[in-house]
Amino acid sequence: MSEVRITVRQNGPYHVQGRVILVDHEGNEIPYEGEEIWLCRCGGSAKKPFCDGTHRRIGFVGDLGVQVRSIASEGTSGAAASTAAAVAGQSGESDFVPVKPLAEVPEATIVRFEVDGAPRLLVRFGERLYAVDGICTHEEAELAEGDLEDGVVYCPLHGSGFELATGRVTSLPATKPLAVYDVLVRDGMVYVSRQPRGQ
Repeated sequence: MSEVRITVRQNGPYHVQGRVILVDHEGNEIPYEGEEIWLCRCGGSAKKPFCDGTHRRIGFVGDLGVQVRSIASEGTSGAAASTAAAVAGQSGESDFVPVKPLAEVPEATIVRFEVDGAPRLLVRFGERLYAVDGICTHEEAELAEGDLEDGVVYCPLHGSGFELATGRVTSLPATKPLAVYDVLVRDGMVYVSRQPRGQ
């Protein structure tokens, strides 16, 4: 059986990585696709038990406790954190976070990930990698559930389009562009800047 990792996102959902069997209170299996899921922690999702981004809209604050945060902070001296720091130093950028191995990023597919509880998207086209905010600027829908076509991601709620390379709006009703993040690949691992490009 492959290892399963459950991460409690800061002010966000439970991120479950690895295939698990999800059942309701009566023991009925809840189907889902893929090898990872995000489970609601704020209690406000309209798609329970799955997260739909409501935690951002309602300002959910998930208190894990000072002691837990302290332990987690002490644990950041692991290999991933050290490599991330090295990448940041080599690149001249202030802060990059590891996302996943490049080999696990499929071609022309939306890959959802989070930084500090905020959803983002990673998309690969050949040797080009793009990272943008994962929430539509129109009505805060999850863009990971939208469509991808010709380098543009379309919101599943109202069809707003955003160009991955620049974040610019390609189709209404959205008018505000998406934040775009820098992407680096070092030793087979993909890293994304914590701060948007230009900030």
